Amino acid sequence: MMSPVDLVPGLWVGVLALLLLHTLRRWYDPVPGPVAAVFGLALLILFGPVLFGGKLLLPLDNLRGHVPFQRLAPTDPHGNILQGDLIELVGPSIAAGRAQWNDGRWPLWNARAGAGMPLLADPQAQALQPLVLLASAVPWERAAAVTAALRVLCALVFTFLWMRAQGLADGPSLAGALAFGLGGFVLLWVGWPMANSAALLPAALYALARVRDHGGRRDLVLLALTSWALLLGGHPETVLYSLGAVVAVLVASSLPRRRLGQALAALLLAGLAAAPALLPAAVYLPQSLRAARVREGVVAAPPPVASRREDLARRLLPVAVPNAYGNSRYVDYWGLSNTNEDASGFVGTAALLAALLSALLALRPQPRALPWAKETRPSGPKNKRFPLERLALGGAFLGLLILAHPPGLDHVLPASLLESRRILLIVSLAVAFLAACTLERFRRGETDRWTLWTLLAAVAFLAVTVVWGTLAHPDPADPGRLAILRFGWVRWQMRFLGVTAVLLAASLFVRRIRQWVPPAVACLIAAELLLLHRPANPPMPRRLAFPVTGPIRFLQENARRTRVAALGRALPPNLASLYGLNDVRVYNPMAPRAYLDWIAPIVTGWWGEVPELGAPLDPLYQRLSVRYLLTEPDALLPEPLHRVFADESGAVWELPGPFPRLFLLPAEGTLRIQTLEPDHLQARVELPRPGALFTSVYQDGGWRLLWNGTPRPTAVADGPCVAARLPAGAAEMDLLYRPAAFVWGCLLAALALAAGAAWWTPPPAGE
Repeated sequence: MMSPVDLVPGLWVGVLALLLLHTLRRWYDPVPGPVAAVFGLALLILFGPVLFGGKLLLPLDNLRGHVPFQRLAPTDPHGNILQGDLIELVGPSIAAGRAQWNDGRWPLWNARAGAGMPLLADPQAQALQPLVLLASAVPWERAAAVTAALRVLCALVFTFLWMRAQGLADGPSLAGALAFGLGGFVLLWVGWPMANSAALLPAALYALARVRDHGGRRDLVLLALTSWALLLGGHPETVLYSLGAVVAVLVASSLPRRRLGQALAALLLAGLAAAPALLPAAVYLPQSLRAARVREGVVAAPPPVASRREDLARRLLPVAVPNAYGNSRYVDYWGLSNTNEDASGFVGTAALLAALLSALLALRPQPRALPWAKETRPSGPKNKRFPLERLALGGAFLGLLILAHPPGLDHVLPASLLESRRILLIVSLAVAFLAACTLERFRRGETDRWTLWTLLAAVAFLAVTVVWGTLAHPDPADPGRLAILRFGWVRWQMRFLGVTAVLLAASLFVRRIRQWVPPAVACLIAAELLLLHRPANPPMPRRLAFPVTGPIRFLQENARRTRVAALGRALPPNLASLYGLNDVRVYNPMAPRAYLDWIAPIVTGWWGEVPELGAPLDPLYQRLSVRYLLTEPDALLPEPLHRVFADESGAVWELPGPFPRLFLLPAEGTLRIQTLEPDHLQARVELPRPGALFTSVYQDGGWRLLWNGTPRPTAVADGPCVAARLPAGAAEMDLLYRPAAFVWGCLLAALALAAGAAWWTPPPAGE
């Protein structure tokens, strides 16, 4: 049953979209009404049920695979199994940051994961990301849809404006914007932090084009704002790729010295303004599990294949034929990694054809008029490339080269980079731009005899690639698996390829239709990408929005000030935090490596990067302040553990004598905890003689101890936790999380804001 509240996410997105379009029209470049209408229709098709229909853009159906949610009724359609991170990692991190903002605190520390871990320094949390903060007007379960819609909207709008700023007309720019904004990298990763980079990279490039063409104060402000938001993207690898693209475009733009200096200054101010998040991340991330695995060379390598040719096909083919190896959305996939990783570079068959034409036409000889072309073609130098077209060709080629991983390249680039497909962000944007350039040539009539033969060759090449890519790569274990999907998609691709080829060929003969070819191709691109990618983000019913089952309710009533754990694969890590519980497990590539090493005695296995706990009698549980264990409903644990709750969904067992979060050794004095906040623990301590404070709080270097307001040194003891020597006497003790990198980051951000205000504020009238 729908309610007016269900309309709030869509109305909020509408308000933000209107504000964006009004701002662009008022101070920058307007988005034409028909183009804005196309973007709005695409958003409605993609996200209508979650923006206006009361459903949620979270893979909640995945909960049914775990205790205590296994008895929940299934959904139709079922959830996307690839999106488990959105409720087990990304969502809880965002919710933790939002909770601290709502409490009036900086989101510095996540106390509900393990023994605690940095929050602002964890890029996954996106604690300062504008596209995430703008969604804070609605509950966080609904905010996922708002953030996703804003990401797609920004990708569409700013890609269109950027391409138009390169001299392309509205039609080709619309086609390029739809190819990128509805392409695989944006829509397959739309719930992850890396989608921020995909949304904001075109915005930074558009701002750079404005600086190149105008160089006014507002253009520099836009460059600084978009670069600042890009730096806070939340996924370091794609942020670095995006920054590399911005720098490459800046160099290729050949700006005058003065404007080049202004652009560099704007980028510098953006970096300083992002320092409150960047500096803590730079200090903390070397301590993380992911950094340790990269240092140790433990990188997820693809499974071995029979030949180099097959390896090359698995790496490159999904960019052109996304369902060649099945589809992870429908469970079965036998490609290199998964659909999101491998096929996120697909931007539509029509866009691929147009981009291939751009690459081939770069080799054309001096144009000669077609025998049937009677009109006079535009004057000016022949073979002139559009601005940045060569750069886009180079970016696409370099990205595909990295994906291909030719022998010897691993001596130049690290393995973690070569086995990652995040470079598809640059490839997809470059292909979309090249496609728009080709459509602009056809719109202008800049064609010749070479163009016709090139078109025929490109169509034949893509047709063979699509058909061969599907027919020659069935599942080795079951050739008929997903045959309906795979062969059905071949037919769709051939239809889109054929219609696009006919339109482009017809424009060579019929001058009157040239103006309509780019919009028509844009419609084909949008139709294909929506048909392909819309099922990847299925809406889920509200009844699955983290239901409170019996074991969860018991823990909420009894374990608010202690910690819990779950054995095996029950209640995936981080989910407990959404119920206000503190779980000693952590599922996060940014989790502290030292902490995971400490709990190794109770980790019986790993499910990917998810630790599975066992050994319930190990005293480490008590040391970690664990009072309750969640298990399968029929589990039997040894004494002295005893079951305190059980129903058909799960069981809860109590551990005797857990240590408090803070305790003294020797235990002669008293310690009474008065405040237990994420980044502040306060206690009243009375010691008859000098002693030591021990905690179960992870020390990353940012915790500070005050004894009656006077700082005292801390240490790491009994694991990677905060410890300190204490003097005799009675005192108010405060344990505060105040990392020095955050303080310095705030200082740099304040200086950047002051410098920006002094630089860009116009002088008073008459001066």
